[in-house]
Amino acid sequence: MKNLKNSLQMNKILISLLSIPILLTACGENSSDLENENSSKRENKIISQLNIFAENSQQKSLKIQSISTNDTQPVYHYTQLMNLDNDNVLQSYQVTYNFKVDHDYSLVVFFDVSKGQPSKMQLWIDTKSPELSELFTCGDKQYPTCENILLDIDHKTGHSKINFNQTKIYDYDRKTLTLSGEIIGQLQQNPTLVKLPTSGIYDATYQLSNNPQYIPIPHSNYKYYTFTNHNINEFITSNSFSDNAIYIKTVNNLVNDVWYTPSPEYPLSLWSRENNTNLQNISYNPINLTVNFNQFKLSNENYPDLIINGTVGP
Repeated sequence: MKNLKNSLQMNKILISLLSIPILLTACGENSSDLENENSSKRENKIISQLNIFAENSQQKSLKIQSISTNDTQPVYHYTQLMNLDNDNVLQSYQVTYNFKVDHDYSLVVFFDVSKGQPSKMQLWIDTKSPELSELFTCGDKQYPTCENILLDIDHKTGHSKINFNQTKIYDYDRKTLTLSGEIIGQLQQNPTLVKLPTSGIYDATYQLSNNPQYIPIPHSNYKYYTFTNHNINEFITSNSFSDNAIYIKTVNNLVNDVWYTPSPEYPLSLWSRENNTNLQNISYNPINLTVNFNQFKLSNENYPDLIINGTVGP
């Protein structure tokens, strides 16, 4: 069950990072060092005035206001996604609204600055039972366009308002949901203004606990970055989660989560951090975005523990 939960989380992250980007140079400074106007009055908040209508059923109201008081678990995310393509930075954006009515809902809208319409949208409906949970989308290969959506995004504050006018989204069985109404997201602080450091050369190795051999990790430079709100960052070192990919999440400049998939010889298997007791063996530098591992242990219920040493970074 734990591996299933991790796999679902991994799928959400990978779908986000592989969204269609635009070419943009990243520049700026971290907004945590800036004064946010009226920041004491701001909250991480969602106001939903949405209604959804499924075929052969009654309209359902998703009207709710949700406020997060903990910046480590915000209900509203404004995210900048960056994909390194040789010497270029391909950047796109997404906003995520998490709220609970009858089920847990997560509405994710992907977009880029040059377009007034989303490039992709997802509505995750979590019923706490994986086999009954649902995903509805538009903007994918099967349903390539997202229509009747009006975006209003303030990139300085991260605030957003999205209006839906009988917008249709679909699941993999061609079941249709229709959205109407609007949803608003507000950040507690201005989002990070990103400046990616110069790329470096890093070395990292891993070994299984039942084998003394140190194996080089072939991908030690980040391929994908996400910067969410003012304090949540994610890094991935490979183009594919199945090919020696290290996933790292930091919250408030501390490492919060790590996953690793060593190689194709362990298909669909990932090693993850068991608990907080191991965090003294990993350090994050928020200036150059590097992460250093010192006998850092990851676990997998089907394989021996895995130990990582070395450094990864931009």
